[in-house]
Formats: sequence, C-alpha cells, structure tokens
Amino acid sequence: MLLLLTSGCFNKEPMHTQTVPDARYRAALAASDPANYDLPAEGSVEEAAMLKALEDLFTDYTYDNLEANVTRVYAEQIYFRDAFKQYDRAEAVRDYLLHGLEPVSGVRFLFNRIVRSGGDFYVDWTMAIDFKKTPPGTWEASMGVSHFRFNSEGRVIFHQDYWDPTDIVYKRIPIVKQLIAYVKRKL
Repeated sequence: MLLLLTSGCFNKEPMHTQTVPDARYRAALAASDPANYDLPAEGSVEEAAMLKALEDLFTDYTYDNLEANVTRVYAEQIYFRDAFKQYDRAEAVRDYLLHGLEPVSGVRFLFNRIVRSGGDFYVDWTMAIDFKKTPPGTWEASMGVSHFRFNSEGRVIFHQDYWDPTDIVYKRIPIVKQLIAYVKRKL
C-alpha cells in the first residue's frame, strides 16, 4: 500500500499511457506535421547537424550535458511521451531527464540507426543503465525506438518513445516483479 501511495497511483491526474493513441497524441501529430515545416534535405549537411545535436544529447547522458542542451535541442513547446511521463514544454522534459539520473550511476545510449521517412525520423537505440543499488559496473541494457519530428529551426517538436521498461525498471519493484513472472508463466 505504501508503494501505491508514494508512486502517485492515487493522483487525480489521469494515468499515463505509453502507446494508446489518445487525443493529445493525435493533436501533437497534426500540429507537428512535417508538411508545415521547412526541413533540411535528406542527406544534407543541415540534416546531419540536426541529427548530430540529438544524438550528442543522448550519447553524453550526463547531468551537465542534459542541463545545458535539452532546451537547445528541443523546441520550447513539444510533445514528449515515454513509458512513464508526458510533457509539452522543453523545460519540463529537461527537469524530468535530470530527475531520472538520481537513482543511477550512469546511463549510456547507442544510436543503432536513424531512419527518415519523409519528415519523420525513427531512432533505433540501445540504452544501458548502471543503477546505484546494484554493484558498480552492473550495466543493464534495453532496446527501444523513438519517433522524432523537427521544426524549421531543426529543433525537436515531437518525441514519442516505444520502449518496454518491464525487464529493466519494473522488475525492481518486488510485487510487480512477481506479477510479471506470473503473467509470463501463464502466457
């Protein structure tokens, strides 16, 4: 019960969903339609610079880098949704990412590939986390994909993650770990 109270389960805010195409998601897709923006040509120097800024933000996943660069890479108003939270301001995304560093000794991202489809960009990534509650150097890895859209200035205006936190995060909560194991056995 304490876990439910401290995790915010009784919060009056509607429960966040990662992959349900709700009204906010549909509105963000319409508002960030690449047809409304002047994007760099595929394969251009400008496109490479825009994508490098994004990759540099995540591959140097440190407090100093995130604090200094999230609001440079992301537009002031943004649609951001990952497995845990949803935000519409770059400052809120920055604060969320910085807060996420508290329980870890380190985070590494590897951008495996970036695929462009029109004005939509998809990043296939691998993340490794070294949690403070595990022996130092005990890195745990997980893979995911993120969908990005950019404005005419080359700043991110849409960021939707597709990532399953089950094995790397939820298994750290004893009752959830047991429930996940039970469900997996029943499938």
